[in-house]
Amino acid sequence: MSYFICEGDFNLQSVPQGLNEWINHPEPHGEMPGLFAARASIAPGMGHDFHLHPGREEIIYVLRGTIEQWVGKQCRTLTVGDVALIPASCVHASFNVGSDKAVLFVVLTPAKSDEPLAHDVSSIAPWNALRRAN
Repeated sequence: MSYFICEGDFNLQSVPQGLNEWINHPEPHGEMPGLFAARASIAPGMGHDFHLHPGREEIIYVLRGTIEQWVGKQCRTLTVGDVALIPASCVHASFNVGSDKAVLFVVLTPAKSDEPLAHDVSSIAPWNALRRAN
């Protein structure tokens, strides 16, 4: 087992809002099954809409850009060096409100679960109207 993963070895996942560069993911590496870790980029004007991770906690650290970060019904604008702590199963969302690409370092735990990684709740109340009400 290697304790080092070079940038070229990341598991890349193209997503609508940008790119997830999985640093540690149980598939295919499985080196550290207790956590997920990724560098996630979000294009200007895009976001990872309201969702939750069943039974998983998450930490979001802003590496670059300006993010409108929601945790439950609370919202804060985060910039470089700011962190959001998201309790297990808590609805949250991240939107790039800056003019440049935003880059986040995200960690979720636990990695192994019978639940899917995420549930999208962006189309149901109150989450479908929360940003407009703010």
